Amino acid sequence: MDRRKIIISEGVRPMWQTLVASAFYTLTLILLVMFFFGYEIFPEVGLNNRWNFRVFYIAIACAAQGILFSSVKSIYFDLEHQKYKEEYRVGPLGVGRWKALPAIEYVSVFRQLKANGSYTYEVNLWMKGNRNFTIYETGDLATTFALGERTAKALKVDLLDATVPNDFKWVDL
Repeated sequence: MDRRKIIISEGVRPMWQTLVASAFYTLTLILLVMFFFGYEIFPEVGLNNRWNFRVFYIAIACAAQGILFSSVKSIYFDLEHQKYKEEYRVGPLGVGRWKALPAIEYVSVFRQLKANGSYTYEVNLWMKGNRNFTIYETGDLATTFALGERTAKALKVDLLDATVPNDFKWVDL
């Protein structure tokens, strides 16, 4: 593995999310055909309106839901050129652009309380000026901590264990 390139990805969506996304995409296609060819579910007598924009708006909403259920986020680091890219993919299509990698001061593993009372764990990159961004989030502490360690080693910075509130510890790598 090339140590100068790091890829952090959400991976593959679960099967149920893929099925829900495909249902939304199918509904979008049906609604767009209805819109462009003037088909009506409940035709009204005397109304000759080929462009029913209510159908078009519903098609757009269904397409957005399909994208939400099928998009995968990945973060790419190119340490040789000091750049990073956040990319969102839906199938073979991806959107994202390379940005200059700011000077990373340290990596932290952080525990976040969710609204339903459960916890989620995040790997954050911290830059100068107390700015950060989250590169990974999951409910499994071991996976999150392992990713935080590997990221800190690759970036050659320190790792902060912030999983216990008000008891932050620096981890020896």
